[in-house]
Amino acid sequence: MAADAGMLKILHVDDDKVNLLVLDHLLSMLGHAPTGVGTAMEALDLLDHETFDLVLTDIHMPELTGVDLLQTCRRRLGEQAPPMVAVTADVMSRSGDDYRELGFAGAIAKPLMADALTRMLAAASQPVAERIFASAGLTKKSAPQAV
Repeated sequence: MAADAGMLKILHVDDDKVNLLVLDHLLSMLGHAPTGVGTAMEALDLLDHETFDLVLTDIHMPELTGVDLLQTCRRRLGEQAPPMVAVTADVMSRSGDDYRELGFAGAIAKPLMADALTRMLAAASQPVAERIFASAGLTKKSAPQAV
């Protein structure tokens, strides 16, 4: 987990260089630590050696799709796989619920808007908090409550 509790270490995957730059800029502006790569294979290589709080992946990419990336990552990393969010311009063939049924933590449509990205990051990072509690041997019920 990133040093600042509000900051997420985010891997984003897109075969379009402009999309990578835009998402990198948006994530940085929102206070996160982004790492962008252009292929699912590059993402898998990084995920084998680095830990990320969240992965944002384009769905339609050459070689391996975002769905392929999700499935391969889950097969390789099991429970240690970070939550993944589908990022797609194709909002007609699948809904957000369809992506969740495939195993994604959520989905967001392109073109990306900062407010939609912020809402999605808040929702998708909920499992991150649960992993932090579990690694400390706590559950939400046993975690200290603010007064």
